[in-house]
Amino acid sequence: MKFGYRDRIVLLIACVLVILGIGIFVFVKPKYEKMRKDEKTLKDERDSWNLKLNDYAGIPQYQKSILEKREDANKIALKFTDEMDAVKLDQFLQENFLNTPKNIQYQTRLRGSLAVSDESSTTMGYYYYTPSIISYPLMEYADLDGSLQRALDEKRKDATVLGARAVQSVGVGNASFSVRISKENCMEFVDAVRKFAEDHSDAMMLNSVSFADCKFNGGKTVERDEEGKLKGTRPEGLPDKYKDIKDEDLGYTDVTFVYSVFYMQEPTAVDVGPEYQASIWDGSEWKNYKAPEQKTE
Repeated sequence: MKFGYRDRIVLLIACVLVILGIGIFVFVKPKYEKMRKDEKTLKDERDSWNLKLNDYAGIPQYQKSILEKREDANKIALKFTDEMDAVKLDQFLQENFLNTPKNIQYQTRLRGSLAVSDESSTTMGYYYYTPSIISYPLMEYADLDGSLQRALDEKRKDATVLGARAVQSVGVGNASFSVRISKENCMEFVDAVRKFAEDHSDAMMLNSVSFADCKFNGGKTVERDEEGKLKGTRPEGLPDKYKDIKDEDLGYTDVTFVYSVFYMQEPTAVDVGPEYQASIWDGSEWKNYKAPEQKTE
């Protein structure tokens, strides 16, 4: 079968079209689809990189915030007492409140044992005043513009805000001891705890102060010698129930103190890293950077 000139031309064109179509589907189309996919990947990566650059640009603010929070926490921790075990707490009480020159001079003596505990934990809530709020129908009817209700809400705002906050746990050391002490020295002891806490920014509390005799066995200020003995005669005007009290007990009674001291861990130093420089991304050296391996023990 012979093809004419025209048929040969048509057949040649058809072969070229078939070869061209096969080339497009086999070679061109996959490359084109890959190119479109790569373009989308490039766009996504660029968008992701721009987001990361925005995050990196916020590093100085993050560093500042971390340091400020650490500083704030450190200021709060400084208002608490340094941690002490039972032995150190015993020494602390002896040196600062019990074996003071004035207590020795005025014959203030420990009765029984000084019970101290090692550090434990306790909850510390917020101290706030809850006002008494009254409401009644006539008051509600009189509140035509809502101003009375707003005034009540403002009055209890502090209690509402602080009451919603969760209590926090802190360290605590407790001690209980009884001392034979005069009325004057007892008040000085209470004031000494308050003053020490203020002067040293310590957190401590006298939970309770109880008296064996609230009249301090006659309550008379008696002049004594260095050994604690009366100078001269017994004071006049003592009630009958105190007439048989020993000389050394006149004006003194046993007072039991329950004392707590509170601890809070000071935040550790934090390394926020070097100052961020946006120009680090201008070159290409960062692309080859490898993070150092973390050492494991």
